[in-house]
Amino acid sequence: MTEGLTQTTTKPDGRIAQQYSWLKGYSGGVFGEDLVAAIIVTILLVPQSLAYALLAGLPPQAGIYASIFPIAVYALLGSSRQLSVGPTAVVSLMTAAAIAAIPEGQRLISAAALALMTGGFMLVFGLLKSGFIMNFVSRPVVSAYITGAGLLIIISQLRHIFGVQAGGQTALELLRSLFSSLSERQSVAIIVGGGSVAALWSIKKYMAYGLYKLGLKPTVARLGARIAPIFVVLLCIGLSASLNLSEQYGLRVVGDIPAGLPSFTLPALSLPAYEALIIPALIIAVVAFVDSMTIAQTLAARSRSRTDANKELLGLGISNFFSGMTGGYPVNGSLSRSAVNFSAGAQTPIAGVLAAIFMAMTALLFTPYLTELPLATLAALIIVACFSMMEFDNIWRTWVYSRTDGMTAVATFLAVLLLGVQWGVLVGVVLAMALHIRATLKPHMARVGRFPGTEHYRDAERFNVETDPEVVTLRIDESLYYANARYLEDKVARLLIEHPEMTDLILMCPAVNKIDASALSSLHEINKRLMSANVKLHISELHSHVRERLHRSNFIDALSGQIFLSQHEAIEALRPEPDWSQFSDHIDIH
Repeated sequence: MTEGLTQTTTKPDGRIAQQYSWLKGYSGGVFGEDLVAAIIVTILLVPQSLAYALLAGLPPQAGIYASIFPIAVYALLGSSRQLSVGPTAVVSLMTAAAIAAIPEGQRLISAAALALMTGGFMLVFGLLKSGFIMNFVSRPVVSAYITGAGLLIIISQLRHIFGVQAGGQTALELLRSLFSSLSERQSVAIIVGGGSVAALWSIKKYMAYGLYKLGLKPTVARLGARIAPIFVVLLCIGLSASLNLSEQYGLRVVGDIPAGLPSFTLPALSLPAYEALIIPALIIAVVAFVDSMTIAQTLAARSRSRTDANKELLGLGISNFFSGMTGGYPVNGSLSRSAVNFSAGAQTPIAGVLAAIFMAMTALLFTPYLTELPLATLAALIIVACFSMMEFDNIWRTWVYSRTDGMTAVATFLAVLLLGVQWGVLVGVVLAMALHIRATLKPHMARVGRFPGTEHYRDAERFNVETDPEVVTLRIDESLYYANARYLEDKVARLLIEHPEMTDLILMCPAVNKIDASALSSLHEINKRLMSANVKLHISELHSHVRERLHRSNFIDALSGQIFLSQHEAIEALRPEPDWSQFSDHIDIH
């Protein structure tokens, strides 16, 4: 009894020890690597946090607030050692869509409430061990969704590049509003924004290779290229401030950012306001988790570690909860910052804690230096970041390989553009599941025969095999359940008509992993119909766990034939004896 109690009480400690196993052997050298990675990530995160707050339609401080406590909390509770959590492009756009109809004065607090509810959904999913929900979002849907969201984000940021006022939630609305406002475009915004896009794109495309050619190590060259955009940002700030572009030419800039750390407070919204955010929060929770988990798994494969989906839900949930309590908005894992964190040599989650500390220092000390940052430059940062989200080649390869998956991907892409980013993933998931169910309604079933002289059985329509008109084999290539049970009945009925000489029917079931109650009733009906036609029903290659479940019913007792371990055993037992009368024992010696 004591031993059992000891084991029970040590399990939580074991989980805690596993969560913080990186503390074992932590040294000054490891801290140095984490410190360097944190500095590099912070250099990238400062302009990104401002840019993504702009994308979300929120004041710039919301991006900074969402980059302090959520990062630290995830670093201590998440399952990935390299994942960098904070504001991202897709979730920022989804936040903008969720709060678009809310009066501008209430958007900041509504975004915080949205983060709080998003975290709440993730915590519930995590406590219920619902990490498997990621399996319902297929890779074609994710790829098409990210591509559509990236294109929608680019379109939404063109208004800052042209210096005009434009709005909308779909691609058509945004483009219509943009074209109607182009007559008011600002030349200085086009120069700053266009120049920033060109500079950032050139850095992204060519700088790493150029630094490598200059003799730098590949890792150093890549890191240099990734942090180089900060110099474009600094240059634009310098030009804007020295030339007084905001007052002289009307160039829109970030403006004053409140200095100081956010306070902990519950977003004060009415109950109806919270109810209106339930569906957007649920959608953001699913998208944020799937996106973060995909990035975490990629990094885990590169570092030969593993991630836990349920721990990831808990870590992300608490991060979003803290973001909502500190004036931020929904957050998730960032691919670009996580890649930088990994490449910069981050060894432990301490790198995330240090990045959060540096962001807190930014909020306290450096916000006055960001007031002259042009919005066109932030828009350029977002646009260039979205170039890497374009995965049209993946959509095309999916279409070539599978029309069904291709249709799902194209529908998801179009739904994002035409209906809005918040509905695209739902369209993709629902359509993927509907098409999957449709495919299982009529599972592939083939009449099979034997390769002469072997024990191998293949589709008689595809291969030159031996078949017997009296002993017919139907191979079922799908589990049997309520949606396709009737189709099996119809298939057997057609076989009876097509093979009037048939005396035995073998259902070959190597791919049948489940037979539900409806399918079992259909098998009973098939058995009765075949018996009335003087045909015996047999089953071969049935999985043991399926057979065990059949023993719970009376089907095996009612079965007119037998259950065989293998298809060859069934054929050997059932094939008719040769007609020996055609062979004479008379030997003609003449």
